Amino acid sequence: MDLYKLARPLIFSIDPEKDHHLVANGLKIFNKNPKILRKMFYTKKRPNLSVTIKNLTFDSPIGIAAGFDKKAEFYNSLGALGAGFVEVGSVTKKAQAGNKKKRVFRLPEDKAIINRMGLNNDGIKITKDRLKNQPANDVKIGLSIAPSHGLNDTGKVLEMIESVKEIHDQADYIALNISCPNQKGVATLQHVELLTQILTGIKELNIDEPVFCKFGNDIDTNELIATLHSVENLLDGVILTNTSGMKRDNLVSIDKKENGGLSGKPLFETSIAMTKLVHEQFPHMPIIYSGGVFTPEDAKTALKSGASLVEVYTGFIYNGPTMIERINRSLSEEQMIKELK
Repeated sequence: MDLYKLARPLIFSIDPEKDHHLVANGLKIFNKNPKILRKMFYTKKRPNLSVTIKNLTFDSPIGIAAGFDKKAEFYNSLGALGAGFVEVGSVTKKAQAGNKKKRVFRLPEDKAIINRMGLNNDGIKITKDRLKNQPANDVKIGLSIAPSHGLNDTGKVLEMIESVKEIHDQADYIALNISCPNQKGVATLQHVELLTQILTGIKELNIDEPVFCKFGNDIDTNELIATLHSVENLLDGVILTNTSGMKRDNLVSIDKKENGGLSGKPLFETSIAMTKLVHEQFPHMPIIYSGGVFTPEDAKTALKSGASLVEVYTGFIYNGPTMIERINRSLSEEQMIKELK
């Protein structure tokens, strides 16, 4: 019996952002001692799920997308629930409050969420201190870096480089959020000229951590491929895809017209198609898949489409804390990772 599904109607009766704070506060309790959660949820490591990318070895290919642990407060707890990696953030140079509330909407009939949080976070310094004071325990840390609100293009480029310089040593890999639809101007960083400037500046830092770029679900695929041809020697991989600020076709939930980034099941087909396309064009480029994974079958589809790692977010909110362990168990039983190597 799935107790979370029984409790979900009550959980979903709470405002989504308040609900997230309640969950976060619960997970923070175990961040220093995540073994308790492992025992509570019967999670375990499975050697045949190990994935190595750019000299990083992940215990599981399934991780948590940016936006869930924005402030670096409970990444070890998420690792104890089975996540092989957690993308912290997105983090900006200075703390910012984000957009006005209400700014998160569940779309249960569509298995989706719309959020317009606006990159609320505690800033680079506090985030770095938290990561330094509480080392990651059996989970890899990705740091999602984004530009602060109100900058011009030059300011965004310079700040992204400076932020990476300041915090990279607390990460296992860097994720550049160049496509967030919830803060004005961020998606312009997908343009090849600006992206080249950012990546060139980061390259000159000579950091050891791999650098991934997160592209949007709304980007024109021809533009995406052309951009990747231009910058493939400057990055280590891509994340496909971010939320969509445009797609609203065929949604039926009452809040379907809310502004913000759409995540969840409605993005699955597009994200899979983009993953297949990029993998075909760049077969050796690591891809972190993100977009509408709810089941073990969804994760398998993403891996078979060319992804090396798979992020969950909306599916995790809808399916609860046992979701990642269920996916890990299914992948392990079918030896999916071995087949894909």
